[in-house]
Amino acid sequence: MSEPVTITLGGRAFAVRPLTIGQFREIYPAVFKGAGLASEEGYDHAIRCIAGALRRDHPEMTFDALLDLETDIEELSRAFIAIMRLSGLNMGEAPAGLATSAGSAGPTSTAA
Repeated sequence: MSEPVTITLGGRAFAVRPLTIGQFREIYPAVFKGAGLASEEGYDHAIRCIAGALRRDHPEMTFDALLDLETDIEELSRAFIAIMRLSGLNMGEAPAGLATSAGSAGPTSTAA
């Protein structure tokens, strides 16, 4: 089993435990729909994935709450990639379009 990871959004750290089957079921469709993240719809899918992963331990971090966070594309990209890796999807690079303006999507998380 994976160890929890810490993601940072809006300058705030969030611990994310390995996902439950229910969480994985919730985010799985959005993961693949978000593959073309250069569109607004693609970003929405990435944010839904992040919200789904945070829901268990941070229920206040809904989709709408995440939209209100001040962040940048690099921080958003790192959070998304960390959650995908926690889900078992090894993504060495940011999905197309998500981090193209921010540069490389290096290491994304630290064990909690």
